[in-house]
Amino acid sequence: MKKIYFTVVALCLIAVSYVGLTYEKNLKIENHLKEKTIQYKQNYNVIYEEYKKISNVIYQIKINTPELKEIFKNAKSADNKQKVIIRDKLYKYLSDSYKILKEQNIKQLHFHLPNNESFLRFHRPGKFGDDLTNIRGTVKYVNEYKKAIDGFEEGRIYNGYRFVFPIVHQKEHLGSVEISFSTFAMNIEMIKSFDLIGKLLISKSVVKEKVFSDEKSNYKQSKFEDFLFEKKISEIVQRYNKKNISMLISDETKEEVNKKAFENRSFSLYDTKSKTIMTFLKVQNPVSNKVVGMLVLRSEPSYIQSKMNNFYIMFIGISLFILLFVLFIYRILNQKETLNILVEEKTKTLNDINRELEESEYELQLLNESLEQRVQEEIAKNSEKERMLYEQTKMAALGEMIGNIAHQWRQPLSLISTIASSIQLNHSFGMTISQDELDKNMEEIVSKANYLSMTIDDFRNFIRGESKEEMFNLKESISSFYNIVESSIKKNNINVVLDIDKSIEVHSLKNELNQCFINLFNNAKDAFEDKKYPKYIFISASMDKNNLIIKFKDNAGGIPENILTKVFEPYFTTKHQSQGTGLGLNMTYRLITEGIGGTISVSNDVYNIGADEYTGAEFIITLSDI
Repeated sequence: MKKIYFTVVALCLIAVSYVGLTYEKNLKIENHLKEKTIQYKQNYNVIYEEYKKISNVIYQIKINTPELKEIFKNAKSADNKQKVIIRDKLYKYLSDSYKILKEQNIKQLHFHLPNNESFLRFHRPGKFGDDLTNIRGTVKYVNEYKKAIDGFEEGRIYNGYRFVFPIVHQKEHLGSVEISFSTFAMNIEMIKSFDLIGKLLISKSVVKEKVFSDEKSNYKQSKFEDFLFEKKISEIVQRYNKKNISMLISDETKEEVNKKAFENRSFSLYDTKSKTIMTFLKVQNPVSNKVVGMLVLRSEPSYIQSKMNNFYIMFIGISLFILLFVLFIYRILNQKETLNILVEEKTKTLNDINRELEESEYELQLLNESLEQRVQEEIAKNSEKERMLYEQTKMAALGEMIGNIAHQWRQPLSLISTIASSIQLNHSFGMTISQDELDKNMEEIVSKANYLSMTIDDFRNFIRGESKEEMFNLKESISSFYNIVESSIKKNNINVVLDIDKSIEVHSLKNELNQCFINLFNNAKDAFEDKKYPKYIFISASMDKNNLIIKFKDNAGGIPENILTKVFEPYFTTKHQSQGTGLGLNMTYRLITEGIGGTISVSNDVYNIGADEYTGAEFIITLSDI
């Protein structure tokens, strides 16, 4: 009966560990998939913005010119014979430029009259005169509101990323022009730039409604019932799929995608059949904002596979530990029962009792020695675990900072790329650039390069981790900390208010102090989660005789009074175990008190920001004899 009882206990403990590990694994995988969606959406937007800037340059240099407007100005009132003459002049005027534009992945150059009539398609000069009012919402929008618009849209012949501009001559609206990039260009750019396999799918209903009948044979049914794709796109995927990423799709994935097909939200999921991460970026019509397609991207799931392998290793390890622990307890209890039986059986004579007592004392002594040794071993193991958790906390902070640096680099790099592309495009058209404009562009590139250098210097100085006392300016040190977490500040819409006297000089451990600031900032950032009101962090510093007092407070609602005294204890956290170890504030406490030789305290405070009253936590760091 006792064996059954211990077996049930062991199985229950194993089941609980399985549920906990499964929950942690699924949560981390879900967060990883969300990050993948955000990452690929940003990559997609970067490429799209490049196309938009190129289109604007083409429009300003080649379309929005007096010479072209002079040719096109009478087209809207001309009869059919006159339109033929104007169309030929317009085609001859831009034919050489169109050849160059095609090398820049331009698919279409299409002129329209104010009544939305197709006037000239450079890719199909023989097709014109059709009414685009109910087919091309972007053309109708530009001719109606006289404003430019851009986005993905299916047409009579091709689908693509369209940038439509009004043509105005002496305040008279002459019509509109479209500059379009093919979906193949976007596919190839995503594959080459970010090492992904991508395929753009188009809504079946959109193709049925808009495409010319003789052009519908260019499309093929995809693996999702409501979407088609252009046949040529399969050749592109095969050509660039150098890693032989599987193109299989499980039934579960199909069912999930069909449910979310026309929701505006993009998402990622792990396909169990192909063992790949599939990201579905929704493509919306710029006028109706309805989903008309989706870009399907596949990438390798190394992180997910690692988490799954870790899950199985952890589960097997914990299960073996539970079984051994339960077996150990079971044997100890059996030993005690055996000793009791022996004592009862040997009560007949005093000699027997003494002998049994001596044997029992000897066995108990061995048992105590064994237990003491095991206790020491467990203490050593716990110390090692604590050291590893501290290292993991540091690495997590380092990983977040690397993400911050990458985010801060994205905009300057995009601007440098745009300036270089503009100079290259002007050179392709034989356009000269004034010395002033060239100097201005070069200054902008140098400025952004210096910003990138400054950012990486701040990051390098922090991760160098030299634990030595040095004299440094407090405001400059806090500015370095601010640069490290700047992207996280912007991402979470946090207002940081600094009140630091620039004359304060400190002789202490600079890197340890910055680590404390980062830990306090991350603690406040987590407290702001799901807060809808304006978020503020106030950092101030002042001197009181030879003591430096640094105050770090927020308006995130404060810390519950029943746990206020526990926040500096190791492993204490209000987060789920998958989100925190409880070592952030404990590390800060130890760095201040043991490393720097100062003190740190925390309390709740109520104060006003403008006309509103807020409650927040206030941490006070005091450094003596600086």
